Amino acid sequence: MNKLPSIPVTVVSGFLGAGKTTLLNRLVQRADSGRLAVIVNDFGELNIDAAIIAEVTDAVYSLQNGCICCTVQEDLLAQLVSLSKLRPALERIVIECSGVSDPQRIVQTIGYPQLRDRLHLDAVVTLVDASGFQALEGDMTRLSRAQVACADWVLLNKVDLVTPEQLQAIRSSLTCRAPVFETVQAELPDELLLAPPVRSSEVLFKALPQAHDQLFESWVWNSPRPLQAKALRDWLAQLPADLLRLKGLVRLDGSEQPYWLQHVGSRSQFTLATGQPSEHAAQLVFIARRGSDLRQELESGISATQVA
Repeated sequence: MNKLPSIPVTVVSGFLGAGKTTLLNRLVQRADSGRLAVIVNDFGELNIDAAIIAEVTDAVYSLQNGCICCTVQEDLLAQLVSLSKLRPALERIVIECSGVSDPQRIVQTIGYPQLRDRLHLDAVVTLVDASGFQALEGDMTRLSRAQVACADWVLLNKVDLVTPEQLQAIRSSLTCRAPVFETVQAELPDELLLAPPVRSSEVLFKALPQAHDQLFESWVWNSPRPLQAKALRDWLAQLPADLLRLKGLVRLDGSEQPYWLQHVGSRSQFTLATGQPSEHAAQLVFIARRGSDLRQELESGISATQVA
């Protein structure tokens, strides 16, 4: 029997009032193409339309679109193990951090041995309230900066409530390697926040919708030759921040089985891909910030990792 694919986990972080609930509402409303679980701190703030609630059991909402929502329990590890055993299997789990917590604890939990073969960290998204960031002081400032430091993407939210000068000052103070997106109402394309799991070439290798082609660009790179494992890892470790996602199927030297490769922020993950025939030894999709002019550089770099 084939091993079930690992479930991607997205962690949503940010100080109180940054817009996490707005983002979670959007995820629940738009995730109608697969099974999504959202772990939240307080149902009272999450506005789940009664029309899509199919069943309520204890602290769990079962939704008509196949999603579920549940509150954070004292033992997050046990809750994640339980969710990972659901059948049919979930396609994604989203965890909302408390506004006064450091997301690093949750990141560490996902890496525990009990979860290592069941779940993997997809991305940490931290929201920053542009209208309130500069007013934070002391421990609150340190916490907010810790949340930003842990992020793969930073959403500088509520930019419509500040002046251009204030916005520039905040951006200058966000000393982070992660890409920073200026947003209103935490609006980002679904292709970034709800990217399909890398399980089917049919859903994986498709370009971004035209609605977002002014912000991002995507393309597919194929190779008839396997890739050198060490050279590939060295290349992944030096990728620029304007490359937002890299995912696909790769065959490595010395391995009979292909691997799913996922790269977000500074994290790269390889998982065995069973039962995935491909006419290419490597097939990857890149999603980058438009205007970064990275395609030639990135394709040259990854081409150099091919087996001679």
